Amino acid sequence: MRRRLRPSRFGGRIALTAVGIALAAAAVVYIYVVAIAGAGSGNAAVKRDIVVGGLIAAALALVAGIYYANVAATNVRRLQNAARKVADGNFETTIPVASVGQLAPLARTFNEMQRRLAELDIARKVFIANASHELRTPIFSLSGFVELLEEEDPSPADREEFVRQMRQQIDRLTKLTTDLLDLSQLDAGAMVMAAASVDLGDLAREAAREFGPRAEAHGSRLRLRTAERPVIALADRDRVRQIIRILLDNALTHTPEGTEVSVTANSSSRRRAELIVSDQGPGIPQRVQGRIFERFYTGDSAGGSGLGLAIASELAQRMGGRITISSSRRFTAFTLELPQARAADAPAPGRALVRAPQ
Repeated sequence: MRRRLRPSRFGGRIALTAVGIALAAAAVVYIYVVAIAGAGSGNAAVKRDIVVGGLIAAALALVAGIYYANVAATNVRRLQNAARKVADGNFETTIPVASVGQLAPLARTFNEMQRRLAELDIARKVFIANASHELRTPIFSLSGFVELLEEEDPSPADREEFVRQMRQQIDRLTKLTTDLLDLSQLDAGAMVMAAASVDLGDLAREAAREFGPRAEAHGSRLRLRTAERPVIALADRDRVRQIIRILLDNALTHTPEGTEVSVTANSSSRRRAELIVSDQGPGIPQRVQGRIFERFYTGDSAGGSGLGLAIASELAQRMGGRITISSSRRFTAFTLELPQARAADAPAPGRALVRAPQ
């Protein structure tokens, strides 16, 4: 009980402020009534009554100040204890808004901050778990092949098959570590975007040549469609090239052999530069489309870490654009939309792609 009545440092300041205001008010009344107005001139009883009234007012102010100071200090202490729990990693304890009186807006803000921190903590744990799983799979596979090569004497054909599969796992591991590095740079804000005028038609032709051999090996036809006029976007050239590679890799990985894949560059009616990677595959179910840009989400069993489309989407957003998906039966299209730049700022078509004859 004694501890409850004893004000804290914060409460003591409030109580002293209340007493100071009461004494100052009493002093002002006394000076005005007695010294200036002369109402109590020659009458000691009147002066004494004014002083007693002032002391009573100061006492009442002290009691009220201590009470409200304790209430305010208790509310602040609740917020302080909750903040300490958050600092220790406990995001489950919320503050009842009705229990903190005038600090209710601060409590609401604190609870919202706590909710967002809890979501980030859950996302961090899920990310670490998924990354560990994706890294563990190729490492265990490589370990198994190494043990087979050490303990057995496979035939040349089996050895060649082991080496081929080991190379695939190494490529998978390399791509995964690169994707994780890109994600860490995006999350940390360390990835610099150099905005410049980019001809999407040039990048589409470059990507078509790069992925041509892979499409042939896949038994697929890679078709290029570009507009007559240059399609100029205001973006980072290297990052746009990275997005196109991700979209083409996704199309060739998740479609059956013989599927036609198209790369189209054009300008939309909303003054946006567009690059579309489409295919005539089986399509993507509606339930998958809503999650396809999530990290580590894979909608089928074709393999992959589920990071490519998430990286592509975040890169597009950092450049002021977006990636959308449109899919139906036997058709899927990923559309990269970017801010449109002036055609006069574009480099000459094919300048970096065509060599002079020797």
